[in-house]
Amino acid sequence: MFGAKPFETLEAKPSDQMEDGAFTMTLMLLPEPFHRVERAIHRVGRAVRVPTLALVTILMACDAGSDRIVATAGDHELSVDQLVELLARQNTVANQLEVVDALANFWVDYMLLAMAAQEDSLFGDLDLRPLLEPQFQQEVIDSYLELVVAPDTALSDDELRELWDADPPEDSVRARHILLTFPDQATQTQVDSVVNLAIELKNRATAGESFEALARRYSEDPGSGQLGGDLGYFGPGTMVQAFEEATYALEVGAVSDPVQSSFGLHVIQLVDRKPTTFEGGADSFRNVVIAQRAREADSTFLAALDEEAGIEVTPEAVTVLRELAARPRNALSARAAGRTMVDYRGGAYPAGDLLDFLQTRPPEFPAQVLDSSDEDLSALLRRLGQARVLLARAEDAGVTLSAERQDTLYRMTREQVIQAADALGIRHMTVLENETTDEALGRTLLQVMRELVAGTRNAISVSVVTVALRREADWSISGRSIAATVARIDELVGSTGGAQPQAVPTAPGGVEQDTIGN
Repeated sequence: MFGAKPFETLEAKPSDQMEDGAFTMTLMLLPEPFHRVERAIHRVGRAVRVPTLALVTILMACDAGSDRIVATAGDHELSVDQLVELLARQNTVANQLEVVDALANFWVDYMLLAMAAQEDSLFGDLDLRPLLEPQFQQEVIDSYLELVVAPDTALSDDELRELWDADPPEDSVRARHILLTFPDQATQTQVDSVVNLAIELKNRATAGESFEALARRYSEDPGSGQLGGDLGYFGPGTMVQAFEEATYALEVGAVSDPVQSSFGLHVIQLVDRKPTTFEGGADSFRNVVIAQRAREADSTFLAALDEEAGIEVTPEAVTVLRELAARPRNALSARAAGRTMVDYRGGAYPAGDLLDFLQTRPPEFPAQVLDSSDEDLSALLRRLGQARVLLARAEDAGVTLSAERQDTLYRMTREQVIQAADALGIRHMTVLENETTDEALGRTLLQVMRELVAGTRNAISVSVVTVALRREADWSISGRSIAATVARIDELVGSTGGAQPQAVPTAPGGVEQDTIGN
């Protein structure tokens, strides 16, 4: 949740690529977010899509006309002067509204988490329900579907052989690879460094240097790295799509250009290629056929569900979804929150629930929404409506998530929150002589922000965890003060425009008006 996913295997997971008919709320029908190296990091300087419909109603701050304070969290304040001091002394971050907005939001999230840690260092009272509720619901839905959808998985050897002969799989291949990962919330300089290293390794291997030796030295895949990058033999459908396509396109002995997947950058060498025989591949093929039948059964069931429940996405829903994704931290008026996004018999999925959904997704999810097609977003909204209907049916059928399973998920998530807080240094701070705890907290977080701006610390996004904290605590972010910060820096060092290297990531959307919490 708070770091890069460890590279344990290249085997495709449901969240790695979209498969028609699969009901996977984790993926929610959005394509893999990064298809090219240039899009590996959603940069601060990207074009900001500002919502235009009246639906996105922003709560206005009452700050007595002062532009001195950029953000508050409880009794703590982040001032214009402090941000100017952080930003004006370095040249790694563009002086843009979106950058300062991102810093203000990081500060609010970190401060709220730090304040919670001071009250309870183990976060026993932290409300994790908004974060875990989607997973609870997904597991209930999965259990219900297993109960009511029964695909035909009985396959005799003769049937399997007939299917094989009708459409035999492609050859099996054996490959080695070198994996290079991007740091969390990488700067453009860091991205370029990884890309340049991948190109260098490809050139060295092509020139005759031992691929195995290069993999042992450079690969960040803990599974294959010490084996010289050897992945053994595998067939179609085993690896993530980009990796598999690049591997099958190679001649034996050839080395690929850098290939990007959701795991990072790969340099691939094709070692061998051999026909897949029925005797050698029957077990794997059987699993593929069974999985395909299960997907088809799910697809048929969901199509019938749409008809029975009258599930319909409203005409304006896709537009509203894009607007909410552009500014996922903003609040909605009660009227806007009640607007229907998906209709179904006996109920509706409102915009307020859609905003809750966006706020409890991983930080990169809103950007994926903005980059997705209308067709994909309509499918996402339909799945949300289907999920609501399925949950009601699961409840009627007595399908629930056990208390033991819920406790396990709570414990694992709380441990991750503790790890994030420790990485930020906000659980057990050093209080200096003649310094109060609040002063130590302010000093500690200013140092975190200073390192974040300087690029010496990777950003740890805790926004998903702090959804509940933002609802319960007093906090504010002043758009006017953000604009004043940018203007002050322009006066001091001149406008940096959009050509600067960028070290601080931002949530989709920019700064337009002031936002306040409870």
